[in-house]
Amino acid sequence: MTTVPELVASRDPAGAREWRERRRDARHYQPDLPGAMVLVTDGSDRMTASVLRDAGVDVVGLLAPEPLESLAWAAEAEAPRAYADLVAMLSDEVEAVCIEMAPPGSDVIARRAVEAGLHVLLSRPATADPDALRAIADLAEESDLAHVVALDGRAWPAAWHVQASISSLGRITQVTVLAAPAGPSGRAEIIDLVGRWCGEVIAVCAHPAAMPAASLAADAPVTLALLSSNGATVLVNERPGGRLDTATITICGTDGRIVVQGRRVLRQGWDGTRDLLMRDVPGVRPGLVEATYDVVRVTELNDSALVRGATFYDLLTIARLLASADVSRAGGGWVEL
Repeated sequence: MTTVPELVASRDPAGAREWRERRRDARHYQPDLPGAMVLVTDGSDRMTASVLRDAGVDVVGLLAPEPLESLAWAAEAEAPRAYADLVAMLSDEVEAVCIEMAPPGSDVIARRAVEAGLHVLLSRPATADPDALRAIADLAEESDLAHVVALDGRAWPAAWHVQASISSLGRITQVTVLAAPAGPSGRAEIIDLVGRWCGEVIAVCAHPAAMPAASLAADAPVTLALLSSNGATVLVNERPGGRLDTATITICGTDGRIVVQGRRVLRQGWDGTRDLLMRDVPGVRPGLVEATYDVVRVTELNDSALVRGATFYDLLTIARLLASADVSRAGGGWVEL
């Protein structure tokens, strides 16, 4: 039997702030109190509430673009409360918000949420205004609030294994990615991995005529190239329908190479070849699950330094490189940063 959610109206935000203070104090005696989170959604993924619950939060309310959608989608998501507008949500007794909405709306909601004292989770690595996002991140840091971005690569055991062992390859010379996910979110994932593995990216190319190599295979043109500060060249083939966990990633160094495909990691060096199988990850939106774990840790232990995954600052780096790729595609050649 479906429960009809309560449509919450605006109230005095001071009451919500006092409730959050009491909630933090109560955790000294009840450390297992679940974090109270609101989902702000455009309806693009109707399974998000269940993913958040499975990761350990209590989804207490839902805000959609229209009040009737809020009520209908809250009932579907089994959230007890729905909100008529953003003001009503910000003045409710909640501790965190998951924003599943495209920018610029996501930027605006993130700003208002941080100003209200809420931890913020972005379910998509996207922003319309990097300057505004930096201001939000700075404000969150000053207020000791979590500001987390969901990225599947942050939940990928193979990626963490490469990051831990990449120094054994000597100086990295080249990285190739075959069948990477296409689109801004897919590029964001690859850019984040490259930054973690190879360091700062200093130049970007997305123009076919200027690529250092035309293709990675007969049917795999290079669509994105990056140059890292240590001199490594990164060549990426993107495909519609491509996935990070099925792409073939090869990292070549002066002392060996690593090939990653899904859970499998092949390490080749002077001491021979090792074939490893990494542990599995949650099958549904692993990046969102890991990001929610971050929010749970921060909420339960009241320490924003416990965030292990991507933050708004990481998203700022990604946004700058995505913008440079667009400039390269439109104007030709490499774009230096």
